[in-house]
Amino acid sequence: MARRFLPLRRVGLAAFFFVHGSVYWLISWLGYTFIPVHEMLQVGLALAVILALTIDGLRKRHDRTRYSRIGNALLPIIALFFVLSFADHSGESPFYLLLFITAFLCSMVLFFACTQNRTVKIILGVIHAIILIIPILIFTLALLGRLFAPLSGPTLMRQSELSPNGVYLAEVIDRRDGQYSDIGVNITRQGRDLNLLVGELRLRPQTIYVARWRVFVQDLTLHWETDGMLHITYSDKYGQDIVRFERQGDAWVRLND
Repeated sequence: MARRFLPLRRVGLAAFFFVHGSVYWLISWLGYTFIPVHEMLQVGLALAVILALTIDGLRKRHDRTRYSRIGNALLPIIALFFVLSFADHSGESPFYLLLFITAFLCSMVLFFACTQNRTVKIILGVIHAIILIIPILIFTLALLGRLFAPLSGPTLMRQSELSPNGVYLAEVIDRRDGQYSDIGVNITRQGRDLNLLVGELRLRPQTIYVARWRVFVQDLTLHWETDGMLHITYSDKYGQDIVRFERQGDAWVRLND
């Protein structure tokens, strides 16, 4: 039995990254976000699998095939594919940064350990390092921004209104960042979330309207005329105004006043 799975073990980490990345990209393409039941448990299990496959790959590094050489040569790029797809579904926990950095480091370790050709190792190693340094810096800066930005506040829901037949939910979102704030209106189709044993597939909201802090929008309210027609009334320094959005196909279109 072990011999039958040996070819897969040679590219185990690459297969793990590719399969999971493809699943997460598919979920995003369908317009959903995966919300795990427990973020730390999800990250912990992923870390354990990545480390186990890395150790197993090091043990089998001398048992090479054509496919294992190609898989390990491209492993850092496959890891980047996994991280980018996973990051779209990750929460606010800093453990996700640990997962992403571990994925990058383990992919580089197996790349250098399993690539025998010195020229290929040097050329691809430089290319991989250049490509990976950008997302690592982005994720690190994003985490530091959350940890050392005491003036930043959470995203708050100021108001929510169901459409007349309960088909759509419109929400006024107030996102504060220091002394500034953005006010946006999100619309979510109701009854489309899927409960799974390990988490929930939640339909992504559509942001149809954003009022930047420079506009000084106040007293923003919502009113549904029909399930496919939403009125947004707001006040700013120029007075009161109303914008209307109509559902046309899969998009919400702002109507001309």
